[in-house]
Amino acid sequence: MTRLTFGIPVYNGERYLESALSSVREQSESDIRIVISDNGSTDGTQEICRAAAADDDRIDYHRYEENRGGIWNYQNVMALCDTELFSWMAADDIKLPGFTSATIAALDEGGPGTAFACPRTRIINGEGVVYEDLNDSSMGLDAETAHERVGNMLRAQASHPMYGVIRMSALRKTRGIRSVLGDDMVLLVELLCAGKMATAPEQAFLQRRHDAQVSVQGSEASAWFAPGQRGDRSFAETRTNVEMYRGVAHSDLPFAEKLRTWSTLGSSWVFPRWRAMARDVANAIGMNPGAGRLRAQQAAQATARAELGEGGEARARSTDI
Repeated sequence: MTRLTFGIPVYNGERYLESALSSVREQSESDIRIVISDNGSTDGTQEICRAAAADDDRIDYHRYEENRGGIWNYQNVMALCDTELFSWMAADDIKLPGFTSATIAALDEGGPGTAFACPRTRIINGEGVVYEDLNDSSMGLDAETAHERVGNMLRAQASHPMYGVIRMSALRKTRGIRSVLGDDMVLLVELLCAGKMATAPEQAFLQRRHDAQVSVQGSEASAWFAPGQRGDRSFAETRTNVEMYRGVAHSDLPFAEKLRTWSTLGSSWVFPRWRAMARDVANAIGMNPGAGRLRAQQAAQATARAELGEGGEARARSTDI
């Protein structure tokens, strides 16, 4: 019986979509389901998806004529899942062939108290060059208590586990993807309130970072969440903080553990990031603090260093995609 659905939300993703789609089609565990939700793309996305669906009966392609925003699209692929396990697949990432077998094995070994699993992750740039190995083999997301797990995740600022494999029973306990800039972090807080995360030792996930993606757009990214929304009035960071507290309140944790987890949110995330809330105010009154694309710039610099072999490091290799 098919256990796992990959959900691919996409809008105008032709640049990387074929590689992303091929990577899930080539999993070592072939008994999977692939759901694509096309949010009214106007580029070659539709042609890529229809060709793949015609060639692979595991693919269920849904095309919508109106762009309803990224949050709706991420929620939609989740709603279309009817299997025990689910994994979001961004249209610009790569999941290597062992991704499915590694994460399912980790979930099975962890048992019902393990809500989700993720393999170790490497970061690639827009050209597919690996430029960073994440130090994610022991993030502490398998700690016994929710407040410890949440604190460890927030201190690591580790958002990539959202793209692991999640038990639908745990995912349904959350409120799903929230319409805030830090939607991935909010969801992970809620998942870690529902259970542990297991880390598979294999490096089977390649997460792509490039200057066109939402995570480097700052307040301007609000148009991705809800087309037409004014980013400079969104108070993005503040709303993320509020949703984290609400996520803990929504959980099934005993009240004493909720209190400990709320306290952890303050000490590990909200207070250390007070400048982010100050930027919300600056954006609202029309000031530009000059933030938003730092991570993309760092990625380009790291790639250049890797290609030049600075510091005796091995030359970065181009991923076979």
